Amino acid sequence: MLNGDRGGANYVFWKSRMKSAQNITYTINNHAASISTLVKSILGFTRDLLKSVYVGIIQVLTRLAYIEREFPSSISLWARLDVIPRAQHHERHRLSIGRNTLIEGLCAICTWHGDVILKDGASIGIGSIVMGPVLIGEGSACSQKCFISGQSHHYEDISKNFLRQGVETEPVVIGKNVWIGANSVILPGVKIGDNSVIGAGSTIIDDVPAYSVVAGNTAKIIKKYDSVMKQWVRVSTCKPSKNESVFTN
Repeated sequence: MLNGDRGGANYVFWKSRMKSAQNITYTINNHAASISTLVKSILGFTRDLLKSVYVGIIQVLTRLAYIEREFPSSISLWARLDVIPRAQHHERHRLSIGRNTLIEGLCAICTWHGDVILKDGASIGIGSIVMGPVLIGEGSACSQKCFISGQSHHYEDISKNFLRQGVETEPVVIGKNVWIGANSVILPGVKIGDNSVIGAGSTIIDDVPAYSVVAGNTAKIIKKYDSVMKQWVRVSTCKPSKNESVFTN
């Protein structure tokens, strides 16, 4: 009976020791994982910090020497201007801004695949992205968080990542006195005629005639300006005719 009690006590003792050893191993593994995570976080933060400094230097050089700029004009210090090529597939193109132009904060302007030209009085709203080739005419205004791109990636070869297949460019041309509503998307090759209005949240894949109001996804003409009545007139939903002139001149 005593031997049985001693055997049971030994079992409990060694079981307790094994559990303690497991707890110690688990704690060590947790500490090792925590240290590894901490080291990776520090290295990641250091890389982010160095990259931010590098991008900041690039932005200063861009503003001082790599854009064609008339005075007065305004570019937010919080706007990102990707003009200086930073990879082999990037090319040097123009960023040209006229008098009384405005590029607001958190915008991104990229000329790696085509010129971006803002004529006198043109403006680009907060958070918008413009990727050349793009021309924005005199007095035209792009509201907040718009996307305007004259380029698109090839994707036909499924054996390669689409980012490695090059780009295709078709210039976007926006006429004079055009108002582009917030969150609109304008895709490559589109031409927007003078004195037109793009409704907020619209996606533009076809040319927009002069003196038109378009809205929707995809956008369709909802109003046209009647020069006789001197007012905007609602029209039946329709796509722009191929025979209609996009620009007034």
